[in-house]
Amino acid sequence: MPDARTHLARLDAPWPFTGRQAEQSAIARTLAGGRGVLVTGDPGAGKSRLLDAVLAAADDGRRLVLRATATYGWQQVPFGAFGHLLPEQAAGHPADLLTEAMRHVDARAQGRPVLVGVDDLNWLDDASTALLQRLSTETELRVVAAVRTGDLGCVPVATLRRHTRLERLDLAPFSQDAFAGLIAAALGDPADGLTRNALWHLTQGNPLLLRETLRCGLDSGELARHDGIWTWPVDEAHHPHRCDMIAETGGALTARELEALQYIARAGAAPLAALDRLLDPAAAESLEERGVIHVVGSGHGASLAIAHPLYAEVAQAHTGALRERRMLRELADALAQTSTGAPSDAMHVTAWRCEAGDPVAAAEAVAAAQWFLSRGDAARAARIAARAEGAHAAWQLGRALVAQDRVEAAQAHLAAAYEQLTDPCERAEAAALLVLNTFLGLRQVDTARRMLAEAAAALPAEARPGLLAAEAALAVLTGSAGDAASTVAALDEHPPRDLVLRMAVAPLRPYLLIAAGQPSRAAAMFDSGQAPLPEVWPVMRAAAQACHVQALLLAGRAPRAAERAAQYYRDALTRGAPDAVALLAMITGKCAYHGGRLADARRWLREARSLIDAHTLFPISENVLSAYAWTAAQQGDLDDARSALDQLAAALPRHGTPAGEAALAHAWLAVSAGQRDTAVRTLREQLQTSLSRGMLTLAAERLHLLARLDPDVDTARRLREIAQQCDSPLFQLWAELADGLARRDPIVLDHAATAFEERGHLRLAMEALAPAATAYQRRGDLRRANAVTHRIQQVRERCEGWWPQWHPAAPPVASALTAREQEVCELAASGLDNAAIAGRLVLSVRTVENHLQRAYHKLGVAGRTQLRLALIPGPSGMLTPSGP
Repeated sequence: MPDARTHLARLDAPWPFTGRQAEQSAIARTLAGGRGVLVTGDPGAGKSRLLDAVLAAADDGRRLVLRATATYGWQQVPFGAFGHLLPEQAAGHPADLLTEAMRHVDARAQGRPVLVGVDDLNWLDDASTALLQRLSTETELRVVAAVRTGDLGCVPVATLRRHTRLERLDLAPFSQDAFAGLIAAALGDPADGLTRNALWHLTQGNPLLLRETLRCGLDSGELARHDGIWTWPVDEAHHPHRCDMIAETGGALTARELEALQYIARAGAAPLAALDRLLDPAAAESLEERGVIHVVGSGHGASLAIAHPLYAEVAQAHTGALRERRMLRELADALAQTSTGAPSDAMHVTAWRCEAGDPVAAAEAVAAAQWFLSRGDAARAARIAARAEGAHAAWQLGRALVAQDRVEAAQAHLAAAYEQLTDPCERAEAAALLVLNTFLGLRQVDTARRMLAEAAAALPAEARPGLLAAEAALAVLTGSAGDAASTVAALDEHPPRDLVLRMAVAPLRPYLLIAAGQPSRAAAMFDSGQAPLPEVWPVMRAAAQACHVQALLLAGRAPRAAERAAQYYRDALTRGAPDAVALLAMITGKCAYHGGRLADARRWLREARSLIDAHTLFPISENVLSAYAWTAAQQGDLDDARSALDQLAAALPRHGTPAGEAALAHAWLAVSAGQRDTAVRTLREQLQTSLSRGMLTLAAERLHLLARLDPDVDTARRLREIAQQCDSPLFQLWAELADGLARRDPIVLDHAATAFEERGHLRLAMEALAPAATAYQRRGDLRRANAVTHRIQQVRERCEGWWPQWHPAAPPVASALTAREQEVCELAASGLDNAAIAGRLVLSVRTVENHLQRAYHKLGVAGRTQLRLALIPGPSGMLTPSGP
């Protein structure tokens, strides 16, 4: 594996040209139309790289291409930028040198048009500017030049724009999609979505800032490659050395400007009226005019924001601990003095005083922590609560840490809150969150059950409903559907009072509905708003979102599921929780899998796997690694599949969790390894476990795979019975497929394939079409066999060439065409019309039409367009009916 030095060398080398092809094409069209182009943009936007690509593409021998880079050091030297156009010993009056340069260019051009590219046009010396001006009037010259947006008023730029026809092209920062491609091009492999998102926000799509940021990550070792995916922990994606780069690209800050930036970086959404008391007006105005800061909102709600995240890093890097404490106190005082009485003002004042280390009443700190937590800022809530003492402060701190998935850090504070709180109902909810943290975070199932039993025994009866959140989670994820349903029903009657507990239980009911065979009902809960998405705890929000997508998939609504998955994945990126992004990457991969795009699915699942670790909440690791394993197995990468299952075995809780997705993944691995009997035996054992727990979806999934591996009437019957107890149209189609496979009924298989394809489940459509073609052929119905074969080719193309490993390669469908029909079809497929065919074969046009109609019927096609697709070249190069 390449080491950091290799990747650093890759960063220093010219990057592959990517993401600017549209701009390159636009410049080429403008030049072809007789006009030049002035490329403008921010420092580091990629102007020079674009200029290089344009000139390289234009240098095809049909024109003379010249390039010059103007610099500050050569601005006072005549022809400093175009010295290479003068003879080596050239000297004399500038006018004579200008004539000599013109003669030199004319000699090299040899009558061809001339294209001149100039980088950093603002630094061009006067003589070189005059040369360009004269060439533009006396020759067929085209100019493509690059300049910073802020330097458009410089003399060389203004002069050239007056005397040369220049179209301006503003080079915007990279789009996020193009930026992802740029990162992959720079590093050689893609980055996970969370890392891409962090880099995007840090650099705002600027390639120069990206290069330096990646360099910092590689230098520190924080940016690392795992399983072909680059990952950079969000909290570590910062580096002080970038401050020097900001000073170079954005201009140095004065002392007063830096101080103003330091206040603004800490003020957040503080009203402008408070900042007016602290900022030097001239410094603030200068920062605004230079685009470093901007005003957000209006009226009393107006505030200041830093335009680029890296400027906030500059402010942080130049702020010592003592200065920060003073600034926080001053912000608190200024806001307290200018406040209009809005509750948010009081909360920010309390927060700043806590963060400055000033004494704050515990009740005020607890209230502020609760306020920030309820608005999704769990990190700040934790900082505030950590400054206070007492049972409620411990409770707030534990809750805030849980909402950040800081499992180990939260445990002691939750335990302290449970022991110290005096209100029985509050103690019950503290116990419930402590049990959940032990179960989901520490994966200690038996310990969680013991703690729950002890709390139930210690608390009075009226407080025990506060434990229902923990009871429901344990029942849904480790118990039977019946027990879980009764506990969730009780939870509906006694919902948690605590905000974080409400977030924790939000996914439970839809999760249970899906497991119990009611995915359509679960999807309807989300679509109707009955299952709102959690706002405070990102992982629980992602869990609910994943449930929605899974419900849509299992309800047979694959296109809608894919749309939702893409939307939810983008939402997870904005919240910055690795477990949440992993979960949504996993469910997006599942959508690709059901759509027949296994390579795409593998890419998503590889990203999901790169984001999980030993601290990932249960059962996210199981879901991610199981999906990864069965996808890798179906692509034939058995070693990678085994590696994922080994990692999964280490991540699963030791006790109390029945086989689920992991057991199904083992069955897929056995299938792909050619151990079909082992897979069948394993699936039958798992089936009994699923049925005993009342988990009908798990049972249906196992029967669905069994029916494809070992088709028989009894398996089809059992799957039909289960499907009838569920509300999923997809399960009904699974049963139809099982029945068709068991009876070798091509009509049933053909119908199932059509239904799968209409619902976007292309992988299953392929699985139904393959045996349908064979069954039609076995019946002697070659017309339908050929029609299905034609469909197989189309669906297989949409599935990126995928073919189920457990299906033997279907034999080519035997030709039912007569020799004359074959001859007529070949000529028709080659493009001849009926009259030409008749003339070639000495037949009447009517006879040709009859031959074609009989052939269309046999091949199952509707005309010449489909005829060409239904025939493939045979060994002799002749066209014959195609097979799958």
